Amino acid sequence: MNTETDKGRMPGAQAVFRAIDLLKLVGLNHEHGISPASLVAATGLDRATAYRLLSSLVQSGMVARDEGKLYRLGLESMQLGLATMSRVPIMERCRPTMIRLARRTEDTVYLVVRNGDYAHCVHYEQGAFPIKALVLQVGGLRLLGVGSAGTALMATLSEAELEGFHARHAAELPPERSSMPHLLRQVAQIRQQGHAQTDNLVATGVGGVGVAFEVTPGTYAAISVGAIRTRMDDARRRWIADLMREELRSAGWSLLPAR
Repeated sequence: MNTETDKGRMPGAQAVFRAIDLLKLVGLNHEHGISPASLVAATGLDRATAYRLLSSLVQSGMVARDEGKLYRLGLESMQLGLATMSRVPIMERCRPTMIRLARRTEDTVYLVVRNGDYAHCVHYEQGAFPIKALVLQVGGLRLLGVGSAGTALMATLSEAELEGFHARHAAELPPERSSMPHLLRQVAQIRQQGHAQTDNLVATGVGGVGVAFEVTPGTYAAISVGAIRTRMDDARRRWIADLMREELRSAGWSLLPAR
């Protein structure tokens, strides 16, 4: 930071502390991104020093720089920050619900949280059906809109957030979600029916149903049930979606509201 702050720091570690200060500021501004000029103004660093440190953070994957030259947290920061997700309160609170759903559906139930433009799997419970649909591992990151839980989370974004998301990731989205009009129609449908559904989107022969719920005001997670496609006809899919909403409401969670 400034000279006064640097005086109290260990000799030789100045660059490390300055990089950490930059990383913290990027994290605080992750949602909308932060410009190099704003980082320079907030830290008091000269432009050359700030740019050198930011370049190192980008190279390491801790920070990402978008086409608009704004900085956000990178995937390495996300992975590091979520390494403790197996012990967070949301997992402990959701696990009984997931166990009941796995028992009633006999299929695999996933818990996923949103992390920027990505969905992060923090836990899953397996049902008794002998053929499993293990399409996502704990700790795995997947782009929003890929997979039923990630698609349910994508539907929690505002229209402005969706436009930004689409601009950043159109090439990575499934073909049926690669155009903005199609994406908006699908999001409207998800909000109307209260759940997302996918077929053959992550793995051939696998279908899923996902429901988003509010963890804290404006922050969402989602649960999904994945199974082989022959177990995911329309009637059973509706039953699973109703079951998930019932279990989530019983546990005290607020579901995705219609917009």
